[in-house]
Amino acid sequence: MMPRLFHFAASLALSGYLACWVCPGASAATLEQLSIARMSQSATAIVRARIADSSASVTSATIYTHYKLQVKEVWKGVAADEVMLPGGLADGNRQSFPGVPELSVGSEYVLFLWKSSSTGITHVLGLTQGLFNVSQQSDGSVIAWRPKIGEMMLDAAGRKVADQPVSMKIGDLKTRVRQPGTAVGLSR
Repeated sequence: MMPRLFHFAASLALSGYLACWVCPGASAATLEQLSIARMSQSATAIVRARIADSSASVTSATIYTHYKLQVKEVWKGVAADEVMLPGGLADGNRQSFPGVPELSVGSEYVLFLWKSSSTGITHVLGLTQGLFNVSQQSDGSVIAWRPKIGEMMLDAAGRKVADQPVSMKIGDLKTRVRQPGTAVGLSR
């Protein structure tokens, strides 16, 4: 299974949108830290959506979990009706990949998406970095947030950096997405 895992990680790294190195025997990924500005520029679509359903299938010996999206808003590009994440349970076999987020049916997210021109598969850009949970607060405000990422992160120069959790009002995230040239880093 390790050669398939390495091939998958290498294909994502070559896409220019995610650096992910997987070492034989290791169960962790190393991600290049992506700013909201960079994800906004690199994404083929950015949507606010609820997960309507999920299923899994095998594609080229890799199990993918398919998540059906009920898109509420399109912030960039064309609405995708499905996102596929590597890993899952299909035909009695389970695969998992480090750094790949899990989505919950019924939950709402802001997803930074990237559609591969070679496979046609729509992925979450930057794995867990491109996925923000959406929650309504007791005061009625709506926030987009993601927890601190547990995978090792490197900056563009290859230096280890500490990730921080991100939380902001949904309108503030939407503004930053629509003005990616002015959004710098992941400042809170």
